[in-house]
Amino acid sequence: MSEKRLARQSNMELLRIVAMLMVMVLHTGYASFGYPRTVWLQAEPLRWLGLTMTEVYTVACVNIFVLITGWFGTTFRTKGAVRLAIQPIYVTFVLALYVWLAGLPLPTGVMGYVRPIWNYWFVCSYLVLYLLTPMLNAFVEKSDEAALRRFLLVFYVITIPCSFVFADLQKGYSAVSFVGLYLLGRYLRLYGAARLQHWPRWRFMALYVVLMGTMGLVGWGAGMMSQTFMGAFVPFVVAYTNPITIVAAGAMLLFFSRVRLQSRLVNWLASGSFAAYLVHQNILVRKEYYAYIRHLADIIPSTPLFMLAVLALIMAIYVISTLAIQVVIRTVK
Repeated sequence: MSEKRLARQSNMELLRIVAMLMVMVLHTGYASFGYPRTVWLQAEPLRWLGLTMTEVYTVACVNIFVLITGWFGTTFRTKGAVRLAIQPIYVTFVLALYVWLAGLPLPTGVMGYVRPIWNYWFVCSYLVLYLLTPMLNAFVEKSDEAALRRFLLVFYVITIPCSFVFADLQKGYSAVSFVGLYLLGRYLRLYGAARLQHWPRWRFMALYVVLMGTMGLVGWGAGMMSQTFMGAFVPFVVAYTNPITIVAAGAMLLFFSRVRLQSRLVNWLASGSFAAYLVHQNILVRKEYYAYIRHLADIIPSTPLFMLAVLALIMAIYVISTLAIQVVIRTVK
């Protein structure tokens, strides 16, 4: 913990930025255009191939973000919890001001302004994980590699199938899933990285590309022939308990752990990653974000130009969010 606070590892901070950009790109796919149906794939196969590949290559974003937390073995601090809790309030206040100035529809009633603050599933789950980190770290310290490996094996053997059967685990959109990812991140840092040190760095990225690409191509191809398959494929792909996604996220983590980088700019940009999520997923503006993505698709016929426009929008939101959140970061140190 002290090492992290004194000198942030820019390679992992870069991964944090990448993970959040993946979140924002993810929400330009199915979230903006709707979940695919076989008739749509048959009518516009290339369009939906692009959307499907966008979805599969970015869906590991949340898992990566939580794995980073586990990699560093984050320790609970009261100020850290306060900062996590304050950011949604601050962002909602700023966005409410923006909505008013932009002439967009304002919320009605007090709850209309309160609801955006607690409507983030990720914030609630991550805050619960943060509160549990002292116990999780103590468990890791008292366990040897074999014990931790057995626990993770049993954890995922139980939670992965159960998450697709029972609503409680919400397919990984929950604190329970985050606990497993946190411990997996610790295991990879303490034992996994050393065990795989003979692997060249490129293999981890290749593993990510092959796993996610294969999943996307299979889903797209089979989905064109069967709505029944497509109906089962989409919930599997978007689930954070998808074992393929978990393995791919771990591969991405190990790839970036081999990167040698130290940059103040990267560290500063990484400080705004959480804020970028809060801004574009706040319910005061979320529908407008999705609608604007669709609007860009309508007015820009060229796919490369559309992609550049979306990337520019995402980068602008990210940088503005980073600048805006510095008030909270500097106030609650």
